[in-house]
Amino acid sequence: MDMDPYLTLGVNQSASDQEIKQAFRKLAVQYHPDRGGDENKFKEINEAYDKIKTADKRQQFEASKRFGGDGFNFNFSEGDPLDMQDMFAQFFGEGFRQNRRYQRRPQNKNIQVSLEITLEDSFQGVKKWFTLDQLPKKVSVDIPKGIDSGQTIRYKGLGTNAIKEAPPGDLLIKIYVVPHKTFKRNKLDLHTEHTVNCYDAILGTKIIVDHIDKSKITVKVPAGTQPGTTMRIPEHGMSNVNNQVGHLYVHINVSIPTNLTKEDKDDIDRISKKYS
Repeated sequence: MDMDPYLTLGVNQSASDQEIKQAFRKLAVQYHPDRGGDENKFKEINEAYDKIKTADKRQQFEASKRFGGDGFNFNFSEGDPLDMQDMFAQFFGEGFRQNRRYQRRPQNKNIQVSLEITLEDSFQGVKKWFTLDQLPKKVSVDIPKGIDSGQTIRYKGLGTNAIKEAPPGDLLIKIYVVPHKTFKRNKLDLHTEHTVNCYDAILGTKIIVDHIDKSKITVKVPAGTQPGTTMRIPEHGMSNVNNQVGHLYVHINVSIPTNLTKEDKDDIDRISKKYS
């Protein structure tokens, strides 16, 4: 059975970042090998803290449980993998970094690569195949829906394996979502623009928005719509593995005709004077 990081640190699932950090520091001091503590317990505490130390980490931990099993286990993270020596130097001072009695065991290195995907790939989730010089075979990568640029998928045990007495390293795949020509993303929300002519803006109309999932959405533009008006279509944005769903925002632009006849100008002038 996988370790429960909440039980390991002695905190409940509603604990704040600060409460989790305090529990971790207390246990880390108690079990640190330099102070005669249990090295295995010390490592277990480190792993538990790394899984739930922030709200994002806790969300990623819950999501990763859904993708566990006999295949690859992966989780999402941002930034570089945790360096325990650096972390303890920050918590307890440089003495922990400089003390030579606690040495890391030999470890196989992780493999870190970048992978470009489209916004459509992120929207629906997709399987990608690619090859690496460091790996003996082609790798299948499951890209979960909702993943964003800068997030990293970790595949346990797919890194280097040169040191036979140590477990293999991990494969870390950093995601880059290529900018879309029509849609922009803000967390789980999608934004797009649509232009209507000034007459439709004045009188009202209906527009068809081509969604990223290939569907067509009918949006009512009410009479008197001003340039820059934003129409919100609930729950038509991105979704993620936690079944959270964003919204679609359509930003209305109004085009002004440039080839008006004298008669057109006279009509507009008459209307303008009426409402001025």
